[in-house]
Amino acid sequence: MSEKLEPMGGKLGEAFDDGVFDGVRKIFVGEDKDNECVSYIKIEYEKDGKFETREHGTLRGELKQYAVEYPNEYIISVGGSYDDVSSYDTVVIKSLIFRSSWGKTSPILGATNFFGYLTGKEFRIEGKTGGKLLGLHGRFDKALNAIGPYFNAVDPSLKQFNLKGGDGGGSWDDGAYDGVRKILVGVGDDYVSYVSFEYAKGEGTMTHDHGTRKDTPKEFVVDYPNEHVTLVEGTTDRYLTSLLFKTSKGRTSPAFGKVAGSKFAFEEKDFKLVGFRGNSGKYVDGLGAYFGPIPAPTPSFTKMGPLGGSKGNTFDDGVFDGVKKVTVGADEYSVTYIKIEYEKDGKVETREHGTARGELKEFSVDYPNENITAVGGSSDHIFTYDTTLISSLYFTLSNGRNSPKFGETSGTDFTFKGENGAKLIGFHGRGGNAIDAIGAYFGAGSG
Repeated sequence: MSEKLEPMGGKLGEAFDDGVFDGVRKIFVGEDKDNECVSYIKIEYEKDGKFETREHGTLRGELKQYAVEYPNEYIISVGGSYDDVSSYDTVVIKSLIFRSSWGKTSPILGATNFFGYLTGKEFRIEGKTGGKLLGLHGRFDKALNAIGPYFNAVDPSLKQFNLKGGDGGGSWDDGAYDGVRKILVGVGDDYVSYVSFEYAKGEGTMTHDHGTRKDTPKEFVVDYPNEHVTLVEGTTDRYLTSLLFKTSKGRTSPAFGKVAGSKFAFEEKDFKLVGFRGNSGKYVDGLGAYFGPIPAPTPSFTKMGPLGGSKGNTFDDGVFDGVKKVTVGADEYSVTYIKIEYEKDGKVETREHGTARGELKEFSVDYPNENITAVGGSSDHIFTYDTTLISSLYFTLSNGRNSPKFGETSGTDFTFKGENGAKLIGFHGRGGNAIDAIGAYFGAGSG
């Protein structure tokens, strides 16, 4: 998620918009000394581990650069000055200044007065919710007329925990990711001196490290995405003295460091750790965190079959929460018809297949107190129709109750049964004048 902030400067010139990247590694700025303004800007972005460059304006004059140690350091502020330049007869950017997450400020890139200070109308743009520079937009012609930033915006669904510990060292903010895969903690002189976090980002990873690495750090590995860090606990005494982590699987890491000083804990019910922020130098001075909602588990299911004949039209009901009632029609040859009342999010949805003829019988399920856990029956070649059809069906419930048999058993028997008491959550198969073939979906867990 990103926020696009209004550009500062003039209204003339050709518009440019670099869009949004993962971050900025380096910026080159050209100064037109004769006209005392910024004539050119080139930005080195990173996107999915690859570098991409964008440039705007006219390359002339002295070229200066500002680089950050990305991804551990990143730009959090874009500032400078703008004013009317008579030779261009318009307002242009006269100078630029950038500030990083480590608290470092770039030199003035562009024009200054005799004393080395900014000239013109000064500006400074930061994200409304903090965060790093992701891209630039603005206007240019013979010079840089206007400039505005994209900053990453903090997701409102995130829970932010304020910094605990001291306020020394350079500040940093890793931002928020999908989760945490690995944590390294180094200790020196009775303080936590180094931390490294390997975050999950889509199918890839992003690592941020902070502080001063001394002795070999100790690691705590998380079985992401099946496991999440749900508690960060620690102690502080001017600096961070210890760290401990607990996971959604009930595991607890060792206490890294010496448990001494004031205790703190970052924890939110049904939330997981997705990022850290803090400040560090020789030691890790302070630590804060971002927690995001733990997603609801994706319903797992097993698709079985279909068994029976190869004719008829394919049907696939998909998956539901459970089954409330099944109506089955049968004549002297086969099962001709099936109607299923499913439940989904508290509502009943009906699906029917085949042709309603012969004797119709219902089988009701006291859902969710009981569930269908097995579907059995038989299929046979029906010479009258010269095709294989489902000749019988029956159902078994989670409490051991069995339905009556629908149709007459003949041909080849079959049974679909979910593992570990999984419940029936959907049917698929083939049907037309009768039920040619049938298969089932079973979901984990039964009521």
